[in-house]
Amino acid sequence: MMFMRHQRASIGLVLTLAVVASCVQVEPRPDFERARDLVEASTGQGEIYDPYSPVLTEEEISAILADGLTLDEALRLALVNNRDLQAEFQEIGVAHADWVQSELLSSPSLDVLLSVPTDGGRSMLEAIVGVELLQLWCIPLRGKAAQQDLEATVLRIARRAGERLAESREAYYVAVAAEEIHRVAEENVELAARSFEAVRSLHEAGAADAFDENLARGPLLAAQLTLRTARSEATNAKRDLAKVLSVDRPADGLALTDRLPQPARTQLDPEGLVEHALSSRLDLRAIATAINAMEARMRLEQRKAWGDVAAGATIERAPGSGDPLVGPSLSVTLPMFDQNQAQVARAGFKLEQMSKLQEAAQVAVAQNVRSSADRVNTAASNLAFYSEELLPQAERSLELARESYSAGRTTLLALVEVQRQLLEARRGHVRLRLEAAVSSSELERVVGAVLPGLRP
Repeated sequence: MMFMRHQRASIGLVLTLAVVASCVQVEPRPDFERARDLVEASTGQGEIYDPYSPVLTEEEISAILADGLTLDEALRLALVNNRDLQAEFQEIGVAHADWVQSELLSSPSLDVLLSVPTDGGRSMLEAIVGVELLQLWCIPLRGKAAQQDLEATVLRIARRAGERLAESREAYYVAVAAEEIHRVAEENVELAARSFEAVRSLHEAGAADAFDENLARGPLLAAQLTLRTARSEATNAKRDLAKVLSVDRPADGLALTDRLPQPARTQLDPEGLVEHALSSRLDLRAIATAINAMEARMRLEQRKAWGDVAAGATIERAPGSGDPLVGPSLSVTLPMFDQNQAQVARAGFKLEQMSKLQEAAQVAVAQNVRSSADRVNTAASNLAFYSEELLPQAERSLELARESYSAGRTTLLALVEVQRQLLEARRGHVRLRLEAAVSSSELERVVGAVLPGLRP
C-alpha cells in the first residue's frame, strides 16, 4: 500500500509539472507593439508593419500605385511592405522565445538501474528522479540577461525601421531627380534639333556651307546620347525605389507625383544636434541595454563557479520482496578542477569589449551628425546661390544671345552654345536640389529623430 501511495504521489508530481509547463506560452505581441511605438516616435510615421496583421495584397498595392506614387505613399510602403523589414521584425519573436526559455526549469531526470545478480539471486530495480537545484539560484540572472537582450532587440529593430524609411525617402528623391534630368535632356535634344534644322535650311538656301551643317550636327548627336543615358538612369532609379519598397512592378508602372522639396533656409547648430542624437538614437540605447545583459551574464557565470547540486528521490525494490525503499537523493558536483574561471573571464572581456564599442559608437554618431549638418548647410547655401545668381544669369545670357542673333550680331552656333550652357545649368540645379533633399533626409537618419526645422 505504501508503494502505491508513493507511486501515486510521483505520478501526481509529474502531472503537475507537465500542466505547469503546458501553461507557458510564447506571446511576443507586446514586444512588437513596443517596437512599432518606438518607430512612430522616432520617424513620425503612424503605420508600421504588424506581424499579426495580413500583409498588403497585390490588389491593395495596385490601388496605391494607380494614380501615381506620392512620397508619403512610398514611405508607408517602406514601413508596411518591405520584406527585409518584415524579416527583421521576426528577430523580436526569437528574442522573446529565448526570454521565455530562460525562465523555465530544466525537466527532471529519471535514472533507472536494473541489477541482476550473477549467482541467480533476485534482481534489483532502482529509480532516481532528480532536479538540478542550482537553476533556482541562476534563473533570476538568466532571465534578466534574456530580458535585456529582448529589449535591445526591440530597440535595434526599431532603429532599422527608421533606416529603411530613410533609404526609401532618398530612393524616391533620386528617382524624381532622374526624371527631371531626363526632361531637361529632352529639351536639350529639341533645341539642338531646331538649331540643326535651321543651319541645314541655311545650307540649302546657300547662306551656309556643309561645314556649318556638320558643325551643328555635333551638339545634336551629343544631346541624343545624353538623353539615352538620362532615360536609362531614370529607369534604374525607379527600379531601385521599387526594390526598397518590395514592389514587383516594371519601372514604367511607377509614376512619381511629388517633386523635390525646397530646403528650409536655416543654419543648423551641429553641437545641438549631436546632443539630440546621443539621447535619441535607438541603436545607442540598444548597446547600453546589451551591456546590462552582459553584466547579468557575468554574474551568472560567477554563480556557476559553485558547482552543481541535484536533489531528488530514489525508489528501490527487489522483485517479490515487500515494501520498496524510498528516500531522498543528493548529487553534488565538486568544483575542484573547473571553477568556471574561463567563462567568468570571457564574460568580463566581452563586457569590456562592448563598453569600448559603445564609446566608439558615440564618437561615430557625433562626428556623423556634424558632417551631415555641415552637408545640409552647404547644400542649402549652394542651392540659394545657384537659384538666385547662376541660373538667372544663364537665362539672361540666353535672352541676350537670342536678341543678338536676331539682329545678326552673332552666329547660330554661338546661340546653340548659350542654350547648352543654360540646359547644363538646369541639370546642375536639379542635382543641387537633390543634394539638399538627400542631405536633409540623411541628417534625420543620423540624428534618429524627426527634425521639423528641416522641413520647407
